[in-house]
Amino acid sequence: MRMSVGINSRDIDELHPTVARGCRELIRRMNAAGYAHVGVSSTYRDHTHQNWLFDQGRSRAGNIVTNARGGQSWHNWRLAFDIFQNIRGQEWNDSDFFATAGMLWTEMGGEWGGNWTNFPDRPHMQYTGGLTMADHRQGARLPEVASMLWEHESRPWEHESHPHPPPHPKTPPLPPWATDSTAWARTNGITDGTAPERSATRQEVWTMMHRLYNLVME
Repeated sequence: MRMSVGINSRDIDELHPTVARGCRELIRRMNAAGYAHVGVSSTYRDHTHQNWLFDQGRSRAGNIVTNARGGQSWHNWRLAFDIFQNIRGQEWNDSDFFATAGMLWTEMGGEWGGNWTNFPDRPHMQYTGGLTMADHRQGARLPEVASMLWEHESRPWEHESHPHPPPHPKTPPLPPWATDSTAWARTNGITDGTAPERSATRQEVWTMMHRLYNLVME
């Protein structure tokens, strides 16, 4: 068996700080959902290892596992990681494990590879802050101070460094035509109703659609 080449880290600290915080929060939420054995891999891959993976199923024996060459994967830029169930023999065979992780990660504002139509990748989690690979090739980078959606929903003043809550911004009154629908969406868990005038991200739209689907299927 030929050993892999290059660097393929499992260290969460190798991730961009924003994604590292998200990764640890995902593990916490998975634990709360009943999944106590969450393993993390590919927090950083160098170009050499990415090219080695790309060769599998092409110039090297095995199944194709990626369509990305070195520099074309978010793993190469520390904005993606993979998860698995850290139980010997059960690493990849629990579809509910990955579906739960994907739902939680999407709710947190990230992108789940399991939602991809082309080449779905259930273990894959990424957060790019809206950047595309084309943006990255042109030199754009996710700022070190970036934050994911879930961090805006937390309460940082509960930490010692923020002893007092910030003033709560006033929410503009709802127009009459939106009152009933907003109340219905809140009651049924589709949305919490905050920031009604802010545009929704694609991740938020997908999450609300998923919640509505679950509501209809109950």
